[in-house]
Amino acid sequence: MKKFVSMLLILCLILGLGMTNVIADEEIRLKFLISTTTADFEKDHGWSVVQEKAGYPIDFEIINGTEQLMLIISSQQPYDYVYLSGANYKLMMENDALLEIGDLIDEYGPNIKEAITTLWPAVTVDGEIYAIPSTAAQPDSLRNSITARQDLLDKIGWTVDKLPKKLDDFTQMLRDIKAAYPDMVPLALANDTKPIALISNVASAFGINAGGNQGAYQLIDGKITYIIDHPNLKPYLEYMQGLFKEELVDLDWAAQKLADARNKWIGGQAVMVYNSWNGFQIDTMYDLYEGMEFSVLPLLEDENGKVHAQTYSGVGAYGGIPYTAEHPAEAIQAINNLMEWDTHRLIGLGEEGKHWEYDENGNFKAIQPAFSEEKNISNVFIAGFYREDIYPTYWEVRLQKNAYMQRCFYDQRASLLDGGERSPIAIAPSTGVENQSALETRVDDALLAYVTGGDMATVDEAYAYWHKNGGEDVVDFYNTWYEANMK
Repeated sequence: MKKFVSMLLILCLILGLGMTNVIADEEIRLKFLISTTTADFEKDHGWSVVQEKAGYPIDFEIINGTEQLMLIISSQQPYDYVYLSGANYKLMMENDALLEIGDLIDEYGPNIKEAITTLWPAVTVDGEIYAIPSTAAQPDSLRNSITARQDLLDKIGWTVDKLPKKLDDFTQMLRDIKAAYPDMVPLALANDTKPIALISNVASAFGINAGGNQGAYQLIDGKITYIIDHPNLKPYLEYMQGLFKEELVDLDWAAQKLADARNKWIGGQAVMVYNSWNGFQIDTMYDLYEGMEFSVLPLLEDENGKVHAQTYSGVGAYGGIPYTAEHPAEAIQAINNLMEWDTHRLIGLGEEGKHWEYDENGNFKAIQPAFSEEKNISNVFIAGFYREDIYPTYWEVRLQKNAYMQRCFYDQRASLLDGGERSPIAIAPSTGVENQSALETRVDDALLAYVTGGDMATVDEAYAYWHKNGGEDVVDFYNTWYEANMK
């Protein structure tokens, strides 16, 4: 708590922000911070359901990025709920910025407890609960992979049936792309795709699991290992640096955000891009480029013919009550109401017969165009507290909104073959190591610096820093937890 108060005082002094408490209105209105790309909430069917069923009116506001989140919390703005990515949850925990909510859930959250069964360890520290664990909406899938302009690859002989499965063939394909399309980037990359330097398709050839939501931590011979200690890391880094020096991958990698890498691909400046299944408007590209086709590249095989990847699993996001919340009990009550089975389905899928129906196999099927027009962003109103038992099924219905996106997702999942493994820390709790995020960032930066032309000494320095400044405590915590809970 002292650390959180210190952070408040420092930032408020810097920013000239007051520390006065906000007086509640006579009618309680809850303030929820969520993540979305639009503020046009009221047109979505999910918004009206939430206002009717939550028990309290809720004002939704958009949060854009970590800096804005920490500014909001540090200035003591009284938000009652906040949607958190894994990285932001870790930061909030490191700064003591979340309320312990176990007692509130016991008192006001029977639906919450019924809807979530296996994920609570991820948010429990010394027996106390600090967030609602929201299930990964796409369990056992690949989060990031290489997507290619297949129409361009076809023209140089790399047809779908000949796409590379071995490292040497992948290298040759990149060289062929560079020769055939000298004005295009062979492979667009970004500096904010975590872990930054790990490209799942390529890492696979080195026996490194990447592409999931905790790819920096691997299970090797029964022990959790951080990426800096992976025995195959240096050969992988050396290979990637070789590609960079040949200009076979994006020379803007170190400075370029994911949005810019995507735009290069969409704008015809790149033949391939490393991205998630939902990160770009493939349908737009079919309008832009005559003969447009796309493909998801295979994961490259190791020397034994096996592929390796980490699948998206466990907790996909977190629903937290900030320490500055004015109405924590009411927020838990509202979330509990929204997690009631029928209400959760009504928000996520809509009305039966209008937005969805059952197909001949008894599965949910979207009714178009009503689903896409009226349920486009409905998921954001329950983001951070998806029901573990059913939401992934709803999510696959939501995927039907866009046939190209749907195909990209399933093609990425199919590329796993039998090589996908869940993260060993998918439901691990916070380690309590205060500088964990800073340590991981230092390693990330060092790996990126090397693959984009730097010296191996940078990696060696990051290795030493990790081990001397708390990294071993992080790994020891995870291994102790893993031994006690996952074996």
